[in-house]
Parts: sequence; C-alpha cells; structure tokens
Amino acid sequence: MELEQNDRGVISEDLIFLDQEVVSQDEALQIIVSNAQAKGYVTDKDKLYEAVKKREQEVPTAIGYSIAIPHGKTDAVTYPFISFLRTTEEIKWTEENEEKVRLVFLIGVPNKSENNLHLKFISQLSKKLLDQEFRKKLMAQTNSKSAFEQLNSIEI
Repeated sequence: MELEQNDRGVISEDLIFLDQEVVSQDEALQIIVSNAQAKGYVTDKDKLYEAVKKREQEVPTAIGYSIAIPHGKTDAVTYPFISFLRTTEEIKWTEENEEKVRLVFLIGVPNKSENNLHLKFISQLSKKLLDQEFRKKLMAQTNSKSAFEQLNSIEI
C-alpha cells in the first residue's frame, strides 16, 4: 500500500539503530527524534518528542515481549515514518511500571494523516511480534540493512 506520494518508504534503513547503549526511555526517544530531524522526516524534533512524551503519559506504549511502540502525531512530521531502535540492554520504559524494553518502534505521523497509518502499523507489528521466531530474528540482526528487510516484510 502506497502512502503519501514521496520517494520515502514508511520504514527506512536510515532510521534503524541497532545496539544503542541507552539507559532510559528519554535517551532512546532523543536518538530517534534527532535523527528523524537530521534526515528530513521532522522539522522540529522537540515538537515530536513532546507529542510522543504526552502520549506516553496518557498510556505507556510498552506492550510486553521487551517491546515499546511510542508514537506521536504533530505537524512537525513532514513524512510519516517508523523508526526502529534496539538497545544493548533492557531499559525500564516508565517509572511507574516495571516493564523492560529492548525493541523500540517510534512512529511519527503528520497531524493531517488521514489514513491512520500508525494504527495500521501498530496492529500489524503487534501481530508479527507475537511470533517468537520473528522477535528472535529481530534480536539477532547484525546490521540495519537486514533489520530493514525483515521489518519491511510487514504489510501495512
């Protein structure tokens, strides 16, 4: 399914970060939003960061299996995107919750996203991540190209 008419896929290899040494949710989110801005997906990384944090405060996005799917909707997002960050160690996702996370999928969506891309992706990704083999393979990927190919196989 084709999204906005641009040459960027929703998942792109330049927003995949493997084995990042981060100790907190904030650190993981900062890496992603900074890179999303540097690559032209976002005009204002702080706006996206705030949108994601606001959403996290409403309902934390850790879904079990060491996975979190934070997302933010803001006009600072130029192109809808999905970024994947894998940490070297499990990190505590929220203070209130003991949930530990290693696989972070951040979804950035423009305010005017009429096709609810993030909901479709969350639904498809959640189904895939229930598959232990898929998770195991994602944990074992050694470079962003192979991680990208695996994630790109998810139908949205």
